[in-house]
Amino acid sequence: MSTRATSKIGKFFSLHVGAPRYKRFVMEKITLSSAALAAIIAVTIPQACVGTAGTQCAKPTLTPSDATHATTSVTVRIATKTAGAYLRYTLDGSTPTGELSGNGTQIAAASGKVSFTVGPREKTLKAIAYKPGLADSSIAEGTYVYESPY
Repeated sequence: MSTRATSKIGKFFSLHVGAPRYKRFVMEKITLSSAALAAIIAVTIPQACVGTAGTQCAKPTLTPSDATHATTSVTVRIATKTAGAYLRYTLDGSTPTGELSGNGTQIAAASGKVSFTVGPREKTLKAIAYKPGLADSSIAEGTYVYESPY
């Protein structure tokens, strides 16, 4: 940048920076920027909290969590710590989803027992907890394998 251009910039700032109109303009821009930043933070923080306690159903527990020595059938208890939540499970390898029209078989969280036959191939039980107003839990998964008693 030439010395002449630098001196013109210096003259502009020395003439206009002290002007009340310029200060008001700068303060308005700072205020608008602060308001925009506050709005971004207000939207971002709740989105970052999805999945934390109080906003998401607790992940179901499977008991037993897996069975490598099942003979012909197994009964698994599915439970969640989220009061009033519903449970959905699948045995076909698909992922269960929440809501009333979700994928999988719905069971009451209070009973939470599932019995099924274990065939020559392993079966994977996947379960999810869901409740209106909360995010669905993460998926609980257990593998149950048939073992011949002979």
